Amino acid sequence: MKKIKLSLPLIVLLYTALVGCKNDTKLEPQVKTSDLELTVLITKQVDSLYSVYERFDYDWIEFFADDYTAIYPNSPIKQMTKDSLKAQWKRIYNKFDVKLLHRGKPTIIPSEDMAISYNTYNEIFINKKTSDTIKNVGTYIINWKKQPDNSWKIVFETLQNH
Repeated sequence: MKKIKLSLPLIVLLYTALVGCKNDTKLEPQVKTSDLELTVLITKQVDSLYSVYERFDYDWIEFFADDYTAIYPNSPIKQMTKDSLKAQWKRIYNKFDVKLLHRGKPTIIPSEDMAISYNTYNEIFINKKTSDTIKNVGTYIINWKKQPDNSWKIVFETLQNH
């Protein structure tokens, strides 16, 4: 009887360990995306962004995260939202027709769940009332971040006018 009393806690412990291990789910190791694959993926994102931007509607704003950081020439660092970006461009589109004349091939700097892309751009803003034009040439720099749903969104943008 004494052996049974001593063995009972050991049996309960072993049974608990076996049941616990049986229900334990094994985590699949996350496969790291290679820099080459990430570069190809982000290049496609940039190309898609520009193809939508050239339509000059607001659909290109969907490439941005709900909240992002922006640094524009002659202004302070801003925390922006998609809604504030849309309001900003609504004012621009009300006053100007915008034409993208050229954009350079993007350079991508990949890093696991983030990537930076930069490229040149050449566009004009045509005043709808006077037909005066403003040439806008520069370099566009954006930071892409992988989202929980595996999509890629812009979380930072800046530009440098030439």
